[in-house]
Amino acid sequence: MSNQMFNQPNQMQMGMGNVMPQQAPTYQNIPKIRVIVRKRPLNSKELQKNEQSVVEIRNGRQVVVKELKTKVDLTKYIEEHPFTFDRTYDENVSNENIYIETVRPMIEAAFNKTKVTCFAYGQTGSGKTYTMMGNGMGTPGFYLLGGYDIFSLLQLPQYQGFSICASFYEIYCGKLFDLLNERKPLNAREDGKQNICIVGLVEKQVNNLNEMMGIINFGLRSRTVGVTGANNDSSRSHANYY
Repeated sequence: MSNQMFNQPNQMQMGMGNVMPQQAPTYQNIPKIRVIVRKRPLNSKELQKNEQSVVEIRNGRQVVVKELKTKVDLTKYIEEHPFTFDRTYDENVSNENIYIETVRPMIEAAFNKTKVTCFAYGQTGSGKTYTMMGNGMGTPGFYLLGGYDIFSLLQLPQYQGFSICASFYEIYCGKLFDLLNERKPLNAREDGKQNICIVGLVEKQVNNLNEMMGIINFGLRSRTVGVTGANNDSSRSHANYY
């Protein structure tokens, strides 16, 4: 990730008080668990084949899948299958806007002693990397946007003395590997309070946004990848960064 990418939040004025919409949600008024769906645009292979999108986003909460069917008299018709979620976004909504509405309240909650998790789930080629990491050409991902807000909040007087540490591991074929420690095998254990602990996981202190993104990029280079029909460099594991 280039230095230009690191500077992007400054260019966008992404400080906590600068672009927060007047009606942006806060951690105090959102549900504990939210399922957010983002529609991806057609990829280059689909466009070359002249394929049409069969997914439509409606009213900010519905995903409608359109299925072409044939009647007994052989006439064609479209059957719609609606699915409702907490929030839905079409392919024209930016990473920044989705982050502000869905992830930024979690950053605020984390600074108020709440345990939070944000993860991207979807098939290969669905846009997980683009959402979390951006495109490296001026579009920041959630990691960068979240990191900027975290280190901006650390400048406030009430958070002086706070420190940030990071760990990064992957789950591959049911096994755990430390991505910041030469892929050392790890074990998950449950303690007396029924908390899941990753035994031996390396924790690194992070002092600024550049260090945070450097650790993420270092870990990503250690992940298990493979070639798929949708992606020539597809990760074959689940990665966990916290």
